[in-house]
Amino acid sequence: GNMKRNQDPKADDIEKLMHRFPHLRVAYIDNIRINRAGASVYYSVLLKSDGQGNIQEVYRVRLPGNPVIGEGKPENQNHAMIFTRGEFLQ
Repeated sequence: GNMKRNQDPKADDIEKLMHRFPHLRVAYIDNIRINRAGASVYYSVLLKSDGQGNIQEVYRVRLPGNPVIGEGKPENQNHAMIFTRGEFLQ
């Protein structure tokens, strides 16, 4: 998302981890500006490594608004709940 667009070195580190551990999935919140007035659309995105050195998007789910309202950490973790299944939920 924003880290990749801003050429943040952390984005490269995350990508290396995804290639080294191909079963690792990364979820993040992506916001896309839809007009010049500043209105944005928010998506919850799940990524994985395809094993060939590429990162591919598995799911992209549109969110009803900005999920980070108060404290950033709990809402940031809760947006990824839609990608979980089985007993991985705590």
